[in-house]
Amino acid sequence: QFEARVASCISLMWTRVATRMAVVFTAVCLLGAVSARVPPGAPALVPHGVEVDGVGRVLPGVGGRGGGARDGTAGTVVTTPVAEPEPPLMNLSLVDGTHCLDGSRAGYYFRKAQSARGQRRWVVYMEGGGLCYDPSSCKSRSHTNLGSSENWGANRTGGASLAVDSARNPDFWDANHLFVPYCTGDLHTGTVATTSPLTFGLYFAGHTNFEAIIKDVIATHALDTATEVLHSGDSAGGMGVFYNVDWLADTLPKATVKGAPVGGWYFPGFADDQPEAPWAPPSLYPEWSTNTTGASRAVVAYLVALFRVYIHPHCTEEIQFHCGSVNVMYKHITSPLFVLQNMYDTNQIGAELFMPGCSGDECSELQLGFVRYFGRALRKSTHQVIENTRKKDGLFLPSCYAHTEGINVEGKTTINGFNPTAMVGDWFFERNGRDPIRVVDDCPEDLPCNPSCKSLVPEPNPGPETQCETELNTVCSRKSGCFACAMLNLPQLLAALCTVPELTSLCASPPVANAARSLHTSK
Repeated sequence: QFEARVASCISLMWTRVATRMAVVFTAVCLLGAVSARVPPGAPALVPHGVEVDGVGRVLPGVGGRGGGARDGTAGTVVTTPVAEPEPPLMNLSLVDGTHCLDGSRAGYYFRKAQSARGQRRWVVYMEGGGLCYDPSSCKSRSHTNLGSSENWGANRTGGASLAVDSARNPDFWDANHLFVPYCTGDLHTGTVATTSPLTFGLYFAGHTNFEAIIKDVIATHALDTATEVLHSGDSAGGMGVFYNVDWLADTLPKATVKGAPVGGWYFPGFADDQPEAPWAPPSLYPEWSTNTTGASRAVVAYLVALFRVYIHPHCTEEIQFHCGSVNVMYKHITSPLFVLQNMYDTNQIGAELFMPGCSGDECSELQLGFVRYFGRALRKSTHQVIENTRKKDGLFLPSCYAHTEGINVEGKTTINGFNPTAMVGDWFFERNGRDPIRVVDDCPEDLPCNPSCKSLVPEPNPGPETQCETELNTVCSRKSGCFACAMLNLPQLLAALCTVPELTSLCASPPVANAARSLHTSK
């Protein structure tokens, strides 16, 4: 019944009927695609924070190799530089019965272990790259490498925990490397293996594909003989880890399977303005700035229905779509996890919750208030990791205004000298007494404060007024009620070549002539 109701609302949206129901479910889609290009930085206004528990040390990297040759003179050796061999590439395999958005086959890239030590050790890494949510964004995506395998290369290199370099990736450089490209737009969670008008004629089969890929790797590369498996991924791939790690562990009963999601905590809960709904994501900026709530909750319901999300079998909440948020799902995951997350996630604050950008000295008090609001929600939500007594999950939570930058294996962000590369390795191999497994920045003023990451929120370039902006300024006030007005006048604005994400961005930003007063007037 729930999916039928959502299907009805989707139908209303695309016929552009300006009814109250159409307005609500158009707002649902305003979350938008999780952009892979997010403005970096935020104001760094307070001193660096402190760790939560434990002490440890950073593992040193391992150096390179050299060589020499005799020149024919007895007793003389002339040293000559020896070029490092090119690292072996990961090779592509496409898997029958899988579907990217456009129906082309999904697949994986594989590189076998580089040492005897690594023969039974695996890294399974899910690619990130946003999501799609409506006919326009999904059909456009289906013509790119994030929605189709038609133009994938035959091989590729790897970074982070897939890097073949013992200095950059000391613990996993020589493991078997499995890279799962992202071509479904559904956060690696979907189970839509047949198309219909409700799915815009496309497939959302991220989880279903993953099952088929793992079965293929078991058959062709003996993954089922693994004894140690690190399941990781960034952004949308990080969210995919939360959804899929327990399934992977159940499929590989002989292995110790652990997950390390990077920038995948979508979404935090415990928002200040929604005490009656601790499960719910933070409010969209246009809502929060006008003291209203609700659209972000509908976003989760909509996406769970659209993708037919694979729900964790242990997540039996009374309202099932709540399980579509990591804030709710986390407590049901039984596999060990090391959560790597920036406290002020630019992707969530900007691309999804629609806060407009600003430079560090020119952020309005309202914008800085929203940054604080989001950071408080994320800290409260991820505190579940610290409170978890069932298993020793790890947490690296720096006070940075960034998405996934700096917090993966190879990342340069540190908290009191501890870095993610050493911490993940020590946690995975249970090297007790070295690095702590949980470190969190503590900022007295609730603003980004870590000096090892970028510190400015970029200032947007407004550019010339568009046809859409001109029509919006004619139809609606940009001071208050803009968002609701735009939805009620959506057919007229669509005729002016507006898109829903553009309208949301415009309503969240006042006209340049009436820009909000800056917190500071000089840089």
